Amino acid sequence: MELVSSHLCPPAVSDLIHSETSGGIVYRMRRGLKHGDSVKFLENLRSYNQLIRENRRNGTFKRIIGGMSQVPFPLVEHILQQSYARTVALQVEKLQEYKSFSSEVYGELLPKFTAKIFKEAGLNSSKVFMDLGSGTGNVVLHAALECGCESWGCEKMSTPAELAEKQRIEFLARCRMWGINHGAVHLRHDTFLENRAIAETMKRADVLLVNNFAFEAELNQKLLDMFLDLKEGAIVISLKPFVPQNHVITRRNKESPVNRLRMVEREYFSREVSWTDSGGKYYVHTVDGSMLREFMEREERREAEGV
Repeated sequence: MELVSSHLCPPAVSDLIHSETSGGIVYRMRRGLKHGDSVKFLENLRSYNQLIRENRRNGTFKRIIGGMSQVPFPLVEHILQQSYARTVALQVEKLQEYKSFSSEVYGELLPKFTAKIFKEAGLNSSKVFMDLGSGTGNVVLHAALECGCESWGCEKMSTPAELAEKQRIEFLARCRMWGINHGAVHLRHDTFLENRAIAETMKRADVLLVNNFAFEAELNQKLLDMFLDLKEGAIVISLKPFVPQNHVITRRNKESPVNRLRMVEREYFSREVSWTDSGGKYYVHTVDGSMLREFMEREERREAEGV
């Protein structure tokens, strides 16, 4: 009720529902609950439902939503929580059935964290987002809702992929109910190393997320090879770095895909990922061929000078 009042109602209607001074419907419903007064509670619930019906019919909600440049984060988080609670949460115990200490360990990035990385990456409705190893689709749906972008996810493991599809269906219904438009959502149940649609979309992706916290070295290397198809300026966000510490381009390693990635280390904090209450590091890589081009130009000058 507070969310509807804060984000979808004009001030006069908002005060009727939830007022800091006069209390409003929410206040009276809480008093009814506290004092065991079911008549007062139901009376105010009916008043609330009548207000909502009137404002849906007269186009107030549609007009306010239409004027939003971006869906407010509390509303984004609420819709995502609704979708998750009615699908994934009902079978969450199945997500624990993974192979420990392998690339198939399951973990989630929470909305507080993903909202931050979307903002840092400049993700918006004109861009393409990809999540490789997208689990139950949480981040894919979040990007489509908050940023309005074309949003792709690919998940190899059957249980998360099946739950992702259920959550996608619920998410679409929730967005329709709220009258909110979102970006296109595409989910694939497959390995991202072999899926043709993922390979083609990667060529035009603007922001790529890889939760490689538990990925094995071999898989990370295969991902690096895939990054050769990324366009200049594309951003790769990961939980483990793809660029070795103190990496320097040399004649010996000049063919490495690492040389196209300019990396910055960032920090995430408590309650931003599912597997720990403490913080940690994440890494933002920008595809930038200028570093390799500058190296090659220096090498050419050295050869011309006979050095």
